[in-house]
Amino acid sequence: MIRTSAILAFALVTSAFGQQESGQPFLLAPGDYRWVPFTIRQPPAEVDCSFEVIKGGGSVHVELMPSSEFRLFERGREHDAMTRTPDGHTGEFRQMIAEPGRYAIVLMNRADAPAVTVALHFATNMNPTGGMARTLSPTRQLTVILISMFVFFTVVTWSARRLIRAVRL
Repeated sequence: MIRTSAILAFALVTSAFGQQESGQPFLLAPGDYRWVPFTIRQPPAEVDCSFEVIKGGGSVHVELMPSSEFRLFERGREHDAMTRTPDGHTGEFRQMIAEPGRYAIVLMNRADAPAVTVALHFATNMNPTGGMARTLSPTRQLTVILISMFVFFTVVTWSARRLIRAVRL
């Protein structure tokens, strides 16, 4: 896997008013990644990020992670992302950040995929207004669905047994 630590040309310094960037398309080789560092000084802040594959397959995803997790990622170790898009031709996320610190947006191409041309767009808002809908990671979504189905079918089975007993009496 090719690992480059090249900072995207459009990396910006975060200001009190946030930042916004609509990046120029760039080539992402198989197994390669690009990252954009930014700093949150006054939480809460909202990060809105999207990407679009302009040429190539749907093998790209983007992750948001604190700098401590990014260092693990750079060393090839297990890391946790705050949020992640599924692999695809396009993807987007919106994430609220409640802690000040350094963060990275990391755009990755799978190692078994051909090179792609991709554009990354992101914005930070240092003063988000109103509540923001949040989504769970795909793993947590599946866990919630499975637990809900288990509880539902348990209640239905219990109720059916009680009704059958009541009808037989």
